[in-house]
This record gives sequence, C-alpha cells and structure tokens, in this order.
Amino acid sequence: MDLSAIFTDDHIAVMGCFIALTACTLIAAVSFHFGPAGKVSGQGSASLKMGSVQQPDSVSQQNKAA
Repeated sequence: MDLSAIFTDDHIAVMGCFIALTACTLIAAVSFHFGPAGKVSGQGSASLKMGSVQQPDSVSQQNKAA
C-alpha cells in the first residue's frame, strides 16, 4: 500500500513520531519490569535509609553560641 497517496508527508511524520514514542514506552516498561527497580524488596518497604549528616565543629560551635 502506498502511504504517500493517502497521507501527506506531515501526516506520515506525525505517525512515525507516535510509533517511536510507543516503542520507547514499551521498552522502558519492559526494562523496568525486569530490572532491579521492578523487583520486590525483601524488607517489605521500598524506602531509602538515610544516614545522619554530622556538621563540622565550627558550625556546631556557631549554633551553640547563637
């Protein structure tokens, strides 16, 4: 089937963009599903553990003086 007889160049370009966007979305969904982000965590929650940040002595001394 000759698409140029039915659609203009602009229509074909827009359809190509939608096809590319769909293909990229499917690839992203498949890679998320099979990648480490899609796997179930053994801890029961997917939250990140945040450590405390220690301030340098000069900053803590300024805070105490204030």
